[in-house]
Amino acid sequence: MNEHYLDLVRQVLDRQVVDLNHYNCGKVDDIEIDLSGEPKIIAILIGNGFASERLPEFARWVSLKLFGRRKVKIPWIDVSVITEDIKVAKAAKDYGLDERTGSIYRIIAALPEAWKK
Repeated sequence: MNEHYLDLVRQVLDRQVVDLNHYNCGKVDDIEIDLSGEPKIIAILIGNGFASERLPEFARWVSLKLFGRRKVKIPWIDVSVITEDIKVAKAAKDYGLDERTGSIYRIIAALPEAWKK
């Protein structure tokens, strides 16, 4: 394998995204690719809005009601490192990916031992 080879399915999709402070931002739900001419990766797509699109209709409805419709595009140029995780160049809040806000966070945070490692 040479240095210019990237297997998008194995190395990018469904991988954890971490910001410059090593804060978890979610997982890569989809990839935006420009196919006009030579294929080029435009952005990684994160959020329940993207993930829910692949579900059957009733499961999609439940998922959107429980976890929201958030859709975040992170430009491919902001992806700095690809290892076990996908590291991005900015803080999670700069992308709108601060997961510890909102109604679901308040419910999960109320559970014993939530967010503890």
